[in-house]
Amino acid sequence: MNKSNVQPLCAEWLDAKRAANEAAARLKKAAAALAEAVEVRAEGAKTHTIDERYKVTVTQPITRRVDGDAWEKICEEIPSELRPVKLKTTLTADDAGCRYLMNNEPDTWRKCATAITEKPGAVGVKVEELF
Repeated sequence: MNKSNVQPLCAEWLDAKRAANEAAARLKKAAAALAEAVEVRAEGAKTHTIDERYKVTVTQPITRRVDGDAWEKICEEIPSELRPVKLKTTLTADDAGCRYLMNNEPDTWRKCATAITEKPGAVGVKVEELF
């Protein structure tokens, strides 16, 4: 590891992070102004052509969550073909369990590893000025 160039890299990272935050704030402000200036549907996307120069698409998403207990109380009152819910069953890897097996039960891990794909994520970097 070459530590001689770490200090300038930290300064560069902090400058880039500040610029990114400023750009994100400007972008958020411009997006809000555009959303005020054009028609936005109650849900979904709407595309506008502005002076044959710009195409602006505004999208209003709606997030819906189901309260399982409340749904259980009413679901039998809704015909099955009209129920606006889906049951999702997903398998996800338990990171702590995988690490435990790797370190403590390698034979079991080898079997499990045939069904679990591992891919390293992006390295996270955080730099803070200390003065």
